[in-house]
Amino acid sequence: MLTEKKASAPSAAFLTSLNAVPNVLWSGLSLGPLSAFCYQHMARPWLWGLLAASLLVYAVPKTWFRYWQLSRSRVPYQRLGVPAVNYFTQHGYLVNFLIRRRYPHYRHAAGPAALRRLASGSYHQERFHASMLLFFAGTSVYAAAQGHLGWAVVLLLSNVGYNLYPIWLQQYLRLRVAQHSGASSSFRSQKPR
Repeated sequence: MLTEKKASAPSAAFLTSLNAVPNVLWSGLSLGPLSAFCYQHMARPWLWGLLAASLLVYAVPKTWFRYWQLSRSRVPYQRLGVPAVNYFTQHGYLVNFLIRRRYPHYRHAAGPAALRRLASGSYHQERFHASMLLFFAGTSVYAAAQGHLGWAVVLLLSNVGYNLYPIWLQQYLRLRVAQHSGASSSFRSQKPR
């Protein structure tokens, strides 16, 4: 009976592999052009300076994240199409659909403790994308200042898709978790902006 229960749950390797596909895809599509521009056109002192400046986001306390949160309501996120982004991300709708075809009872976050871990982990994801947002933005400005307007536009669009929308997605997911769990968190207990 124990082996039947184990067989009804996906292995960690299967979950990791399936969730790696969107990561590799989006990272390649966005970091490829960024790397090409930095290698071909960016002066190394600017590269290292922008990289160091963008890493300062990791020093920002988690409690400060609410100051750059788009909204305390899900509606603006929905109007901007943020839920649609979740179709094509790790642990997103498409990945979960594929997992549930084989393992119908699978849930990425089942129960209150898992939801708390999901919300907590979303800050790490948001911090990564905020750091990358700054680096992409600085690189876009550098490209425009050097007269590489085509590169500036490509990097700007990549920044919106690879960093801004994922930041909003993490904020949106935390709002959903807070609503689902019924817990009052710091961003839900304050007056709306």
